[in-house]
Amino acid sequence: MPAGISFDETALPKQMWVVASDFDGTITKLDVGNEIHKSVKAQEFVDLQAAYRRGELPLKELQLKMWQDFPLSQSEFQNRALEFAELREGANDFFELCSDLSVPVYVASCGIEQYISPVLDSLLTPKARKAIYGLECNRAEFNETMLNRFIPPQSDAASPYPLDKGAWIQKIRREKHKEAKIMGIGNGTSDRSFAGQVDLLAATEALAKWCDAQKLDYLAFENFYEVISKKPF
Repeated sequence: MPAGISFDETALPKQMWVVASDFDGTITKLDVGNEIHKSVKAQEFVDLQAAYRRGELPLKELQLKMWQDFPLSQSEFQNRALEFAELREGANDFFELCSDLSVPVYVASCGIEQYISPVLDSLLTPKARKAIYGLECNRAEFNETMLNRFIPPQSDAASPYPLDKGAWIQKIRREKHKEAKIMGIGNGTSDRSFAGQVDLLAATEALAKWCDAQKLDYLAFENFYEVISKKPF
């Protein structure tokens, strides 16, 4: 969870909504993790992404290869993230609305905590940050010169995703918000795990195209003002 964020569960109504949102390319305009990798290892990034698109490299293995002995210190890594980070339009307003309505937001990401938390802390308003109740993602350990240990979240070994976001948010519902409805928000491949696990799916970019191909109902959006205008809660 980003630093300084607290949440009062006693203030929540019994029946409510919970939001589970992807980070890279959803809350932010760009995939911050990909941009960091490209900025340091441009050709490796191209080669790994091509192998992934050809189906030769599962997502879990792709991430391990991307971040193995990555040559940035933790401070350099975080500073590089802030160079590329820009919120998708309306993100602060959407999370402030969640704060106003006591709708807890959980960020579910296949990115790395050491760049996600600094971006959220830096770019979200204090009111927007108060809506964020949890963060589940990969983590990393650094020495003085590099990222020397990549730590994926615990997940079902059979899942193709480093983080099964749908299964994770269902666990959150069972343990914390038994009567809640869930809204999932995403843009990419790993966000497909929301399908069938959330009551409302907001999708953009590649996830929206996949939903169309699968003939799944979803709320289409390009910016968070469009989500707000649909009055999902």
